[in-house]
Amino acid sequence: MFFLSLFILGFTSLVSQIVMTRELVVSFYGNEFFIGWLLFGWLFWVGVGSIIIKFLSKPHRGLSLVLTCHLLAAVLVPLTIFWIRLSKSFSANAAGQIPDLMPALMTSFIVIAPLCLVLGMHFVAASGYRQACRESQDRAGVLRIAYFYEALGFVLGGLVFSYGLVFLNEFQTSAIVIFLNLGMVLMFLFLEKVAAKKYFLIAAVLTFCLGHICFLFSDQLNIRTAGFRFAQQPLIKTQNSIYGNLALTRTGDQFNFYESGLPVGTDRDEAFNECLIHFPMLSNANPQKVLLIGSGFNGALREILKYNPKEIFYAELDPSIIDLAREYIPASRRILDGGRVQLIKRDPRISLRSLPRDLDVIIINLPNPSTGLINRYFTDEFFKEVRGHLKSNGVMATHLVFASDSVSEPLGNLGTSIYKTIHRNFDSVVILPEDVLFILASPSPLPRDPQVLIQRLKSRNIQNYFVTPPSIVYRYTTDRVSKTLDLFLSNTTARINSDLYPQGYFYNSVYWLSIFHQYFAVLYASVMQTNYFLILVLAVLFILLLSRISSQLNVNKTIIIFAMAMGGFSLMSAEVIVIYGFQIFYGNLYYKISWIISSFMAATAAGAFWGNRDSIASFIKLFKLHSAIGAYFVLWFLVMWLAAGVKWAPPPEVWIMLGAGIGVLIGLEFSCINILYFLKEKYEGQFRLGAIYAADLLGSCLGALGISVFMIPAYGIYKTLLFLMIVNAALAFVLFKKT
Repeated sequence: MFFLSLFILGFTSLVSQIVMTRELVVSFYGNEFFIGWLLFGWLFWVGVGSIIIKFLSKPHRGLSLVLTCHLLAAVLVPLTIFWIRLSKSFSANAAGQIPDLMPALMTSFIVIAPLCLVLGMHFVAASGYRQACRESQDRAGVLRIAYFYEALGFVLGGLVFSYGLVFLNEFQTSAIVIFLNLGMVLMFLFLEKVAAKKYFLIAAVLTFCLGHICFLFSDQLNIRTAGFRFAQQPLIKTQNSIYGNLALTRTGDQFNFYESGLPVGTDRDEAFNECLIHFPMLSNANPQKVLLIGSGFNGALREILKYNPKEIFYAELDPSIIDLAREYIPASRRILDGGRVQLIKRDPRISLRSLPRDLDVIIINLPNPSTGLINRYFTDEFFKEVRGHLKSNGVMATHLVFASDSVSEPLGNLGTSIYKTIHRNFDSVVILPEDVLFILASPSPLPRDPQVLIQRLKSRNIQNYFVTPPSIVYRYTTDRVSKTLDLFLSNTTARINSDLYPQGYFYNSVYWLSIFHQYFAVLYASVMQTNYFLILVLAVLFILLLSRISSQLNVNKTIIIFAMAMGGFSLMSAEVIVIYGFQIFYGNLYYKISWIISSFMAATAAGAFWGNRDSIASFIKLFKLHSAIGAYFVLWFLVMWLAAGVKWAPPPEVWIMLGAGIGVLIGLEFSCINILYFLKEKYEGQFRLGAIYAADLLGSCLGALGISVFMIPAYGIYKTLLFLMIVNAALAFVLFKKT
């Protein structure tokens, strides 16, 4: 039952981590910066939990603690969901308004702490109980087996979530987690001798009641608690899809649509939709083939149909929102089902490759590049693809939330980056700045005389409420156009935005922070401008200095623990890069991202199992492992370079192999380090089962934070991979000197 307990721990950890991450992202409009922080917090608290168990007295470290951890985990999963949703209502922000980043980060860090502490304590408690039952001195062997079975639980949790739980609401998922942990408790109670059994039976009955409530009343619980996110906006419907979460709220007679927490439109966006559609459509002499990417259900398609084009292609980041619009917007239903619009139900960027290469107008109607997913539609690579699908006189249009009368430095950098990226691919670019910055681009000269657009508007007999002849003259002749253009042309610091160097996403993050905290925004931007080679040199010097200190003090355990932390750092860094790279090439396939995590853990379990069969460990073996990890990142660098250079999207199997490669190496390292560490412990008379596990977790949490929040936005994928190569090579050199 020891094995099953650890297996359920892994399952609970993986499922609850994905659910809580989605909950926090939806509640606080999070991006990869935010997700990296969440992973950091998750791994940090689990690591702390694995350490604090040593402060418990020995009677509390046995089976009773294992049972307590199972019961607490079962109860804390739904309670944490409730607390996350409730915490959004404490914010002063109105629904749809960007939340203050600092309170959001602090809230997310705190609310997950109780559950994560329990998960960390569970691993060490179960391992200690197993070792005590066997009265075995092979502590390393116990930990290696525990690591293996926990990883198997991660694998099953990822697969089950990917192909089943992703479609359930959070309280249905909670009920499954509750019943699994409760079943484990009951098995222990009836098959093992347990102190205070009647108290555990009472707790089990209460936990069963909680699971029963979560299962039977899941829909009611879900809709009522999800409503906490939307202040003064009654929640009409919320549902999960393979791409994330959709929500529909009402304000008076207006419906508001949200995708994974981000507002994507209402059914009353007439002014915005007229500007979005008519400026690019009037800029083209004869728009017959039109592609719309993003929010067309709420009026944009209606405006396009005024031109009576021959073909309209329409794609959403989450196609499920189209069905939601059909249900609640009758006018949208008539348009979508009228046979004039060709719906694209795959990732829009991938689908673009199969569309005609003679499109007249392509309109991108997406929010600012606040996430890695959305940033894909503002990059140099994307705009190259767009140009390749336009006629020689075709028009591309996109937009950014802007403030033309008070352009801050972060907002100026964001606008400049996107403008430069577009101008790099299109010879003619027109900007129309107000509270929204509309950007038009074409391979051929665009009309800049408003009378040209007015004449086309009249000749096509189009009647508008907002884009009228006077408004066209104003938008094209206001001094805001020249001032904003001068700002963009004079900015020499903003860089081109690309898939593997996501500067648009970075500038938008700084802008988000600057809305509430100017000082922290300046500080964050300054840190992100730190010289790359300085970071590299400092990291290598730290590794060499640590080796020097451990040699002088004759404490080899220090370098052993550090090697495990570096292994965890490398594994989590690889996981972040794989997920980011997968998203670049395939889009936000939410269910497949959890599938990728499962491949990492399956490979880690295989490595641990393989390592369990080899009881020989040495520094030369650790040297070989970290040399292999460095070589792994070299291979990965080449794969990324090839994929970006020849526009070749590696098949999904490549991502599985990339995850499996490093997973096997870290699993082997965990086994090897346990043998080396406890060989020393045998002579020193200490027993700290959680030390290696904590080092692995704390290294992982630094990898999650450092790579997603710092390295990738500041230096891009290539330099991040180079950094990981060099630090592992430096550690391999130190380990070689120990042999």
